[in-house]
Amino acid sequence: VSDDNIIVKRVLDSNPLLEAFGNAKTVRNDNSSRFGKYMELQFDVEDATTAAIEGKAIPSCVLAGSKCSTYLLEKSRVVAHEESERTYHIFYQLLAAPDSAKSEIWDGLLGSGNESFNYVGDTDTKMIENCSDGDKWQTTVDALSLINVSGDPFKYLMRAICTVLQLGNLSFGVDPENDDRSVITSDAELLKLSSLMGVEKSTIEKALTF
Repeated sequence: VSDDNIIVKRVLDSNPLLEAFGNAKTVRNDNSSRFGKYMELQFDVEDATTAAIEGKAIPSCVLAGSKCSTYLLEKSRVVAHEESERTYHIFYQLLAAPDSAKSEIWDGLLGSGNESFNYVGDTDTKMIENCSDGDKWQTTVDALSLINVSGDPFKYLMRAICTVLQLGNLSFGVDPENDDRSVITSDAELLKLSSLMGVEKSTIEKALTF
């Protein structure tokens, strides 16, 4: 495959990746974009003199690269959505990944499903555009690999997704010794988060409560 074709393929195959992290099921659309996107295409233009020598009226252009800017992501959807809707596809894809992939990312994913995490919850929707979340997972993995996100960078990215999911499992209550302060009441979930992040429980609790 030529370098030119690789660039074109990367541009075309970036869309499923953006959909995984920025699209969600809504009441009206199973694959609704919840963000804005501006795609800038960059071209190499043939030298005018060279083009004239070759008898070309217009110099040829070759796609050399692209730059994608995103904006206005519906951040609130990460933590809350209507009962008939879903949060972003990537969460469901990760939970539908094979155990072999889950074990390499975080052992806390093993044996877990949508019902294991509050931000996701159980859902009747198992297919998006006639593809299962498991199939979409592989599409996302392939798209990330195409832009050289694999190995440790891939694992760290997915662990960040896991951290978001696990944060949603924490519950809070009033400090019995100080009515003006909150405490984390789900110690088992806090322990999982601590292990996942590699951060002491007390440090996490201090950051999340007041």
